[in-house]
Amino acid sequence: ELVTLDVSVIDKNNKFITGIQQDKFQVFEDQITQNIEFFSQEQVPISYGIVIDTSGSMRKRLPTVIKAAKTLIALSRPGDEVFIIDMKDTLNVELLEDFTMSMEDANDALDNMVAGGGTALLDGVVVAGEHAKGGKHRRKALLVISDGDERDSVYTVDQTVDKLREYDVQLYMIGFPDEAPEDGGLFKRSPKKKAIELINKLTTESGGQAYFPKDLSDLEPIAKKIGSDLRSQYSIGYYPSNGKQDGTFRKLKVVLNDNKEYAVRTRSGYFAPKEGGNSNNGNSLSPKRLGK
Repeated sequence: ELVTLDVSVIDKNNKFITGIQQDKFQVFEDQITQNIEFFSQEQVPISYGIVIDTSGSMRKRLPTVIKAAKTLIALSRPGDEVFIIDMKDTLNVELLEDFTMSMEDANDALDNMVAGGGTALLDGVVVAGEHAKGGKHRRKALLVISDGDERDSVYTVDQTVDKLREYDVQLYMIGFPDEAPEDGGLFKRSPKKKAIELINKLTTESGGQAYFPKDLSDLEPIAKKIGSDLRSQYSIGYYPSNGKQDGTFRKLKVVLNDNKEYAVRTRSGYFAPKEGGNSNNGNSLSPKRLGK
């Protein structure tokens, strides 16, 4: 079956590059060149979710975070649909607004957020990704705003990455790890470094992007940049030369021919369909904790 990739091309100044022709791209699956059968840069409707960490550690930032989320919603194009999730600890990942095309309803849901409690970042990402998978559009994305202070999740980092691959959801994150302690002791990574590594890994593997604002005033420009990224992507499709339906992981890479000035970003891989079953990685954990 057709594998479709959402691909961003950026220059050294982090500016999105559009207008590149199909013959400039090469797609590799497990290091084997694939024939591109579908190529487009049309702006298409997307299904996306906004997930906000409302744990106690985010209390002071929450009003500005909500304002930035509203900025992204205001950039929605006709046909886009968005859902809103309030994320605290594992038992409090709450769907405040299901898929809607109403900016007013989405903004009202954001206004109902109240800070307090712990953080289960990985569980929140998995549950939101599972919900995003049910969107009506092919292109799906999540924006998660968090301090990256992972404490309470059932899911591991690797399980979360595998789930994002399974759901084919791009993850964008705005992280605030600055208040985490710098020093982790003689033999441990600092909490701040762990938070940054976690956020970078989740976004990179899914083909999204991580942002670490130095000041709250940076939030709205970042939200606009994420909106621009989602509108500046190339859709590239191919039929895998390896037609086996064995559920194995296939590593992906997209490159531009004869161009070292630009960086190409897409998801790191996918799980092949499995004959007679789902294409997941065998992980049986599925804490469905969304509820209104």
